[in-house]
Amino acid sequence: MGEIALKQIKMAMEMKKNIKITECVVMPNHVHLIVILKNQEISKVPESSHLPLGDGFVRSGRIHPLQKGSLGSFVNSYKGHVTRSCKAQNFVYFGWQNRFHDRIIRDEKEYQRIASYINENIQNWNDDSQKM
Repeated sequence: MGEIALKQIKMAMEMKKNIKITECVVMPNHVHLIVILKNQEISKVPESSHLPLGDGFVRSGRIHPLQKGSLGSFVNSYKGHVTRSCKAQNFVYFGWQNRFHDRIIRDEKEYQRIASYINENIQNWNDDSQKM
């Protein structure tokens, strides 16, 4: 599964022209990436909508579609490709957390701190693999 996750990162680096992945590590139960968005322009945010529900159900809030070129759109695509590849190879116990953690990197010092954390995270492999 880790090989599939890494292969999909490499494919994204080659195929996706609007992103640049500068740091990455695949751990036994999670992935770390630094993704730089290289969008030339921001597209119009799609209107939110209400999804129809069956009788007796009430939804609070609205559903917002993914914005093309956004980090959420990239993560959704990446997770989908990895999931389909894992299921095709009969990894029945594979699954993602529902959400992902993101952070805007504001300067070079913060970038270096996060990049170091990602690159040094591999040292935690044995501890991490026991949490699966």
